[in-house]
Amino acid sequence: MTHPIQHPTDAVRLDDPEAFADPQALWDRLLERYPDGLAPVFLAEGVPAWLMLTLDVHQQVMQDPETFARDVDHWRDFHNGVIPERSPMRAIYTKRRNVWNVDGSDHKYYRDIVVRALSNISHNQVMAHVDEVVDRVVDTFCTEGRADLVTRYSSVVPLLVLCRLYGMDAQEGVAVCSAQRRVWDGADDALHVHAQMQRRMTALAQRRREEPGNDLVSELVAAGLDDEEIRDHLTFITAAAHEPAAHTVAHAMWLLLGRKNELVQLNSGRTVREAVNTSLWHAPPMHTLIGRFATRDTSVGGYRVAAGDCLVMGFGPAQQLLRRDERLDTETNRSYMIFGMGPHSCPSAGRDLGLAIAEKAVQRIDRRLPDMVLVDEQWQGVAAGRLSGVESLRVAFTPTDRIYEGAPWQLSASQSTPETSTETRPHTLSMRLGQWLRWIWPG
Repeated sequence: MTHPIQHPTDAVRLDDPEAFADPQALWDRLLERYPDGLAPVFLAEGVPAWLMLTLDVHQQVMQDPETFARDVDHWRDFHNGVIPERSPMRAIYTKRRNVWNVDGSDHKYYRDIVVRALSNISHNQVMAHVDEVVDRVVDTFCTEGRADLVTRYSSVVPLLVLCRLYGMDAQEGVAVCSAQRRVWDGADDALHVHAQMQRRMTALAQRRREEPGNDLVSELVAAGLDDEEIRDHLTFITAAAHEPAAHTVAHAMWLLLGRKNELVQLNSGRTVREAVNTSLWHAPPMHTLIGRFATRDTSVGGYRVAAGDCLVMGFGPAQQLLRRDERLDTETNRSYMIFGMGPHSCPSAGRDLGLAIAEKAVQRIDRRLPDMVLVDEQWQGVAAGRLSGVESLRVAFTPTDRIYEGAPWQLSASQSTPETSTETRPHTLSMRLGQWLRWIWPG
C-alpha cells in the first residue's frame, strides 16, 4: 500500500535491537544527521513515523493538541491496513476511554478526575503498601545470600504496589500484572492477553461499585466513571506507571551500589533522591514513545508532516542534548522530559507518587540487606526502542531471616510455576514475573 511519508531506506527502525545496542551513539548520529530535530523512522513491521529529537520540537508538538492530537483516530496507518490486524501495536495503541487517549474537553474531564483520585490516596497509605510489598519480596530471597535484583525485585515491586492501590486480591493481581507485561512487551498473543486483562479490570470495577473500599478504583467509581472508563484508566495507569518505576529502581540501585564505597548508606534520603534524578536524566525508562498524530499538514523540524502522520516522542535524544549544557545539575533538577509537557503531561500527583515509590523501594531494600555488593558490573540497555532498562543486577549479601512466615515464602525461583490459573501461560521474563507474583502475594 502506498503511503505519503517517503522515508529513506536507511531510516532507523525503532524495533531493531542492533540499533539500540548503544543508544547514546545512536542519538548522536541522529542529532548530527537531523539537526532541525525531526528524524524519519520506522516502527515495528515497517510502519513509517517521525521521531522528535530536540526539546524545541517536543514543545511545538506537545503544546499544540489541536494540530498534534493524542487520539489514535487521527493515525492514518491504524485504519488503512498499513498496521496489520494482528499487530501487537493494536493491543497497545487501540483507542480507549481514558485520559491518555482523548483530547479537548474529554481530556480535561478525565484529567480532573484522575488528579482528584490520586490526591485522595494518602502518602502514608502508599508508603505502607511499599514497605510491606518490599519486605514480602525480599523475604523470597533474603536467606539465599545472592539475587538478581531485576527479576526478583525491581520487576515486581511497582506492579504489586499498583495492584494494592487498586484493591486487587491475589489472583487478580497476578493475572493482571503478568498480562500487562506481555502486552507491553508486544508478545505474539498480546491481543488475546489484553482482552483477558480488560475483562478482569471490568470485573474489579463492578465489584468496587457494589462494595467500595479505600482504594483507587473506589475513588474512580465515586467520581462517576462507568465500568469501561475505569477499566481503560486502570489499563493506562498500569502501563504508564510500572515500567518507568521498575527501570528507575533498578538503574538507581546500580548507580548507588557501584559507588557505595564513596557514599553514605543508601538509606540516606538525599543520596537516593540524587540517584533517582541521575537515572531519569541519563537513562530514561522510555527512550521513545508513540505519542501524537498530525490533524493537518504542517511543518515540523525541517519536514512537511502530513495529516495522519505519527510522531514519536524522543526522550532519549532530547535529554542527551539537554545534558550537554553544563549548567544542568542532573542530581537535583527534576524537569526531565519523561513526564511530558503540555495538556497531556503527567499531573504532579502522579509524578510525585511514582518518584516516591521508586525512592522508597531503593531505601527499604538497603535497610533489609545493608551489605549488598555487586557480583558483577553487568548493565545492559534493553534492546528495544520503546523502553530501556536494566537486564541484570546480580548482588551478594549476608543471608538474613524473613520477616513474614508461612508456606508462600518456602518456594524458590528454581521451582516450577504453580498451576493456579487458566490464563494464557507467560514465558521467558514474563513467566518469572508470574512466578514471583504468585509466591509473594499474601494469601
